[in-house]
Amino acid sequence: MSHGGKPPPWPGLRRLRVPVRLLRFILHHPLAGRRPAAALLRLLRWQIGGRLTGMPAVMPFVGPTRLLLQRGHSSASANLYAGLSDFAEMGFLLHLLRPGDLFADIGANIGAYTVLAAGVAGAEVLAFEPAPATLPHLRDNLRLNDLETRVTVLPLALGERPGTLRLSARRGAANRVLLEREAEDAVHISVSTLDEILPHRTPLLLKLDVEGYEARILAGAGKLLARPGLRAVLVETMAHAERYGDSTRRIDDLLRAQGFAPFDYDPRRRALTLRDAPGDPNTLYLRQVNAVAARLATAPAITLLGERF
Repeated sequence: MSHGGKPPPWPGLRRLRVPVRLLRFILHHPLAGRRPAAALLRLLRWQIGGRLTGMPAVMPFVGPTRLLLQRGHSSASANLYAGLSDFAEMGFLLHLLRPGDLFADIGANIGAYTVLAAGVAGAEVLAFEPAPATLPHLRDNLRLNDLETRVTVLPLALGERPGTLRLSARRGAANRVLLEREAEDAVHISVSTLDEILPHRTPLLLKLDVEGYEARILAGAGKLLARPGLRAVLVETMAHAERYGDSTRRIDDLLRAQGFAPFDYDPRRRALTLRDAPGDPNTLYLRQVNAVAARLATAPAITLLGERF
């Protein structure tokens, strides 16, 4: 319908485009790909509704949990579209963790993994998130799910040694440690090490998603990695590490030196498959594999988007 040269009543809708990469994500996703029409409908409802109202919304997540949706928070909206944005990784977390376990979420962002661990599996969580702009959204999701007593938020960065670093301030979920030559809006953040923060406590599962800084953090966690109580490490293994002079190979070497090996996990079959090399974008490293497999096999089933796994 023509508006006689006037701007349309909802100017935000003029910019509504569904990126090809997002369509590809849905169509190839293990959960959403089985019901793509329903996933695309969820996408369109949020894309249109969010533009029309400009307001946050609350989405159902897994079990009794919920997430706060806001414009620009792709880590939350991906879970709306697909159920679990990272099906294998999140499925592993849900099947592994139990009440009484400790989970360390390094790079917690808005808290999707933290909410699953604490709100569905019932574990205790240490949520590390150094970005000041992201912290309020993490805390909002904890309040929304009444998880503030089960989750400890640690607003600091981790690295190979204590000190300070510059963190980008305007990249949202992709905020990262800045190199000396990079000039952009930044915040100065205190840096500690996992060995310093966790001298006596040992998480069962460690998750690292820090935009390429994973090897540095693991290098500062030698004592923690040596403790047998840590049985699983879920780590981002993309090419981001190269910008810091590291590599996926270094991550692999650090973990293999402590007895870990890379695996794939199929939540539907609850099956672990040994890998020859790290994956992309994430890799699951395990040791004491028989004990881990026994936990996975006996975990309560999760029902989501019409599936039970």
